[in-house]
Amino acid sequence: MARIASFLILLVFVSCSPTDEQLSDALTPVRERFAPDRRVAVFTVTTERRGGTVVAKGEVDNPDAKREALEALRAVGGNVVDSVVVLPHGALTEQPYGIVTVSVGNMRSKPGHAQELATQVLMGMVVKILKEERGWYLVQSHDRYLGWIEGSSMQMTDEKGREEWIDAPKVITTGYFGIVRERPDERSLPVTDVIPGVLMKKKGTRGRWQEVELPNGRRGYVDRWLVEDYGLWRRTRSLTPENVERAAKLFVGVPYLWGGTSTKGFDCSGYTKTVFRLNGVELNRDANQQALMGEEVQVGPGFEGLKKGDLLFFGRKASENAPERIWHVGIYLGGLEFIHCAGKVRINSFDERAPHYDEERLKTFVRARRVIGISPIPEVG
Repeated sequence: MARIASFLILLVFVSCSPTDEQLSDALTPVRERFAPDRRVAVFTVTTERRGGTVVAKGEVDNPDAKREALEALRAVGGNVVDSVVVLPHGALTEQPYGIVTVSVGNMRSKPGHAQELATQVLMGMVVKILKEERGWYLVQSHDRYLGWIEGSSMQMTDEKGREEWIDAPKVITTGYFGIVRERPDERSLPVTDVIPGVLMKKKGTRGRWQEVELPNGRRGYVDRWLVEDYGLWRRTRSLTPENVERAAKLFVGVPYLWGGTSTKGFDCSGYTKTVFRLNGVELNRDANQQALMGEEVQVGPGFEGLKKGDLLFFGRKASENAPERIWHVGIYLGGLEFIHCAGKVRINSFDERAPHYDEERLKTFVRARRVIGISPIPEVG
């Protein structure tokens, strides 16, 4: 009788225990809700069986994601043990922010200099720190993009330090390239280089020189014509077709760099992102993410529906057998011309009679989106 009772208990337990497929299916809607795009959110929750127990493990960057994941797993039955980590955790919760201290901070797909460049952040930008590994930090940039940055490229700080930096009077570099020097003298040693978009604390002036302070407290002097008051700069941004064209043409000839979002090298979406950022608007990071912004443009067979400043997207159109795939982006200039970063920043044309006609882009053109004049569009913070 005891053997029969034990068998019945085991039978009931097995019949109530969820399958691996049921556990995976339970997590799917939670993952889609909190991390539909793994480039901008962390959700790596999985399950592991240990005897009669289901262990939920992995990492998330939102406590609500953890709560709903555990609820979903428990709803399908079984004993669920919580081993899910909410990032940041441990010592990182004391200083969960970083302020970039180099002109261009490289964020990589994995920790290490040899890893793929995912994106870049500029001096003065604030990132959220999520985890650390061998001196590299998984961070989330101002546009929510995730990547690993070397600890020496940022100043770690707490909420108070972040707020003090944001509230401090600052200057933004608007000149093409410059040097911050130790003293107001062209022969003085450099402190750092600066490029368009770099932010520094605004201090006093000395003749032609602007005194500045970097996020790590280092001070120096930069030519005043290279920088503008950041508050005034933000208030005077005007996203117009002419301003977009003017900014876009500044960088003709800058070489292509996979993952680049700075004037030291662009990829295609890093280029469009920089152009619009200098006009006060923050585009999403990648081309297929930018293709979700603004509003769809009815292009027309002769491109007559396009306006200067529209974003042009290239790739593969959707078909019965395959979904749409976007892999390139440029900016329309009018007159069938567009500017983009392919090999380098250059101007091409859809007109087959033009000397700068680009047959490949004509064949792979998918659609266009209009950001100018459309709200709400995220402004530069």
